[in-house]
Amino acid sequence: MLIETLILALLVSLISGGKLSRLGELVLRGFWLVPLALLIQSGVYWAAVQGIKLGPSWVSPMLDTGSYFLLLIFTLRNRPLPGMRYITLGILLNTLVIGLNGGLMPVDPIFLSETSRNVLQEGQGTHGLMTSSTHLSFLADRFYFDVLGLRKQVFSVGDVLIDIGIFILVFKTQQQPREIGPIACRKTT
Repeated sequence: MLIETLILALLVSLISGGKLSRLGELVLRGFWLVPLALLIQSGVYWAAVQGIKLGPSWVSPMLDTGSYFLLLIFTLRNRPLPGMRYITLGILLNTLVIGLNGGLMPVDPIFLSETSRNVLQEGQGTHGLMTSSTHLSFLADRFYFDVLGLRKQVFSVGDVLIDIGIFILVFKTQQQPREIGPIACRKTT
């Protein structure tokens, strides 16, 4: 849903007089943490799908959960920005449910095809099937969204908060009058 949210925020802001160029004025402190976290998540996912063990059984879950902590650090460094509190809370909720469920985001099997259920049951990827022993199941991927023309989405409460925060950040940044200056934090690395 993240890509759809970004597109929607850009379109709504542009229609209401926002300037796309203002996004270039947005300064994000510690932005390098985001690609690092995504690289770690992609590596863990790729290794799981390929059946490659990254070491003892605790390594992959620790790396995956740790990548969310990197995202939390990034959002906390940028907390004055509009929408960042929603993003932080969403990432925190997702981190909690992933951390308490062995590094996997539980997914409600009711929304999955039989093929997808079998893949998750075999332990491939960074998601797992929700069961009666799932911790914080109300925070897991248990909601379903299907809009004609978009791919089907299973998402969590944390994902919704992240999307709200991203929408606010993009929308308000594009609406910021130039005379006031950019919505920014001092750039430090």
